[in-house]
Amino acid sequence: MTALLLTLLFQSSLLLPPRTAMENPVAVSEVPPKLAKDYTDLWKRFVAGKDDAKTEKALDSLVKKEKRFDPALTIEGYLRLYAHDDAGARQKFLAAFAINPKNRIAAYYLAEIAFEQQEYAAAAGFYAQLLKLDPSLSEIDTKRERALLLAADGVLRSGARAEAENRLPDAEQAYRQALTILPKEANLHQHLADLLTRENKTAEAEAERKIAAELMPRAADSSAASNPANAASVDTLDDLGRWGGDINRFHEIRSAESITREQLAALLVRYFPQLVELRQTPQIVTDVQNSWASSEIRTVVGLRLIDPLPNHTFEPSTIVTRGDLALTMGRLMRLLSVSPKTTQPIAAPDLTSTSVLYKEAQLVLDSGVMTLQDSGSFNVSGVVSGREAVRSAETLNRIFQQLPH
Repeated sequence: MTALLLTLLFQSSLLLPPRTAMENPVAVSEVPPKLAKDYTDLWKRFVAGKDDAKTEKALDSLVKKEKRFDPALTIEGYLRLYAHDDAGARQKFLAAFAINPKNRIAAYYLAEIAFEQQEYAAAAGFYAQLLKLDPSLSEIDTKRERALLLAADGVLRSGARAEAENRLPDAEQAYRQALTILPKEANLHQHLADLLTRENKTAEAEAERKIAAELMPRAADSSAASNPANAASVDTLDDLGRWGGDINRFHEIRSAESITREQLAALLVRYFPQLVELRQTPQIVTDVQNSWASSEIRTVVGLRLIDPLPNHTFEPSTIVTRGDLALTMGRLMRLLSVSPKTTQPIAAPDLTSTSVLYKEAQLVLDSGVMTLQDSGSFNVSGVVSGREAVRSAETLNRIFQQLPH
């Protein structure tokens, strides 16, 4: 897959089901008896899809007569979606949602369009409103969290660039904006305090440090003080942007002596959130509904980065071996169009050219995504620590960021 094709996939339009599967707006909006016959006829015409221009014209006429008739506006939004006019669809759904704030169809597509346009803060807002309308939509909460993380990531990167360029007021503004998204991140408050100190805003810096201290668990402080290795495990701005409210999950992964399949799935999607936008092949997996990383597992399985077992289970708690990691990271590198630096193979006594892992292992070794062990062997069956997995993800992320997109 070329880098150009990958970029096009990341920017692809919303995937829509057949018209017969679209939800009829009467499920969320009332249709006055006097309009029932005309509305039913228009809905049938939309589903048939034979003459959208005439259907839209008839809907326009109906809206002019009944200005607060949001079902007609919702259908017009549908028509704009099928015409690949996201801007027009957004306009129609915004009008429908303004008339009827309980129109969850409009809220859903407004969120999806915003996410597609990389307006992640707006997307998170609409997902939140959708959850208020229907709290049972657990998959929407996952999307909301992802949108928040991506929104925070963009703001934090902007702040880091401004700080590196000594544009301190711009950096401060970015970090304060990030705190509106992640208000309980102690490390972000601490970082802002350090920046404010550089700006000679002593009182504000002290206030931020106080907030950070209140948010920071005491146990973690005492542990860091007694163990220098723990003190080195400081969250970066990128970590906060990727994990947000799930930062403790990252801490569990990073400190794990051996990571599990569900932890690896989560790590990949958090470091490469674009993966969720790629076309996936749905797979039947029967044992992930109770996993905290169920959404990420379905993504990596759908992209064939990690294989389910023949009995359609994933076994989220199974330990990942170095061979597993090489296979997964190698597949991800091919998906991201990351090419090897050289054609010279890297020798390892336990890795022969006939091994099923040979190509992937050579790819990850050549790029530095994985390294040989001190003994000079690859150790295919060895376990993968959290730090090793994080280092692999970070290395590949840096390589991918340097590719032309």
